[in-house]
Amino acid sequence: MNKIQVKKVLIFRLGAIGDVVHTTALIRSLKAFDSKISIQYLTTKIPSQLLEYDHDLDKIWIAENKSYWYIHNFSKKLREEKFDICINLQPPTIRNKIFSFLIGTRKTLNYRKDFRFHAVENFWTTAKSIFNDLILPENLKLSIPENIKERFLGICEGRKVIGFNMGVSSTRQGRRWPINYWRQLAKSLIDKYNCKIILTGSSDDAAFSEQILDVSLNIESYCGKLSILENTALLSICDVVISGDTGPLHIATAIGVPTIGLYGAAPVSRTGPYGTQATALYSDRKCVPCNRRKCKYSKKDDLYNLCMEDLTPDMVFNSVKNILNKF
Repeated sequence: MNKIQVKKVLIFRLGAIGDVVHTTALIRSLKAFDSKISIQYLTTKIPSQLLEYDHDLDKIWIAENKSYWYIHNFSKKLREEKFDICINLQPPTIRNKIFSFLIGTRKTLNYRKDFRFHAVENFWTTAKSIFNDLILPENLKLSIPENIKERFLGICEGRKVIGFNMGVSSTRQGRRWPINYWRQLAKSLIDKYNCKIILTGSSDDAAFSEQILDVSLNIESYCGKLSILENTALLSICDVVISGDTGPLHIATAIGVPTIGLYGAAPVSRTGPYGTQATALYSDRKCVPCNRRKCKYSKKDDLYNLCMEDLTPDMVFNSVKNILNKF
């Protein structure tokens, strides 16, 4: 099948924000391959907001639940679109296979997780069997309307702005960096640069993140106060974003902000921040990366994984300094 025959494509990825961000390289590749291809995207409500202003997408579909009855009815609407190809970037479960089959495309390309590749490349490679000449972009790209960006420009006040995304999923505590490290880093950065530090994340992140507010009046929390698109615009005004392996880190890379990813058990080669302005810090322990949710060497009451404790505030401070010295 060549590019002349492929006129309409559906990309299908639900779930995690970071995963959806990582699939955007495929969107750019397809449009660069053939600008006339119509691309539509199926995802869930929250990550759909990141794609709402994407000029390379003709339509975004939102899946509201995963019940078989819903899938059956929703697939009828998608079937009417008469897609040539469905690029199914979901894990290969029975439910996902049934759904992609019911859409009724001429060809379905199914994603297979392969830890030999970064997630961006792994998603992108899924389409290579049909589009042989695809070129993988060096950087990810998300679009934010200028009117939303403008709401946050006043935060800068002529100073450097550094974003701290301190929260992690409750199921991924092994990705959390110690609170006393965040406090030390914040003090060092403010003492050195008189910068503004903004805390980003959801309302679930507020209790942990806001423990550093008393370090300085130059720290301001936006945790739980913004939509995902507004949070993206907030990240866009930062000179540097520091984060564990979570959605906002990958969003920051996709809007061209220099990022520093703090990695413990997770393999950087698989989920590290992607792009030419991305830096990943990780422990040199022999057991890293183990990709375990709980460190097997930790004691019962330990709050943090040992490999995350190996990443000292000085290490992160020096990485920030190297980035800011380039300006």
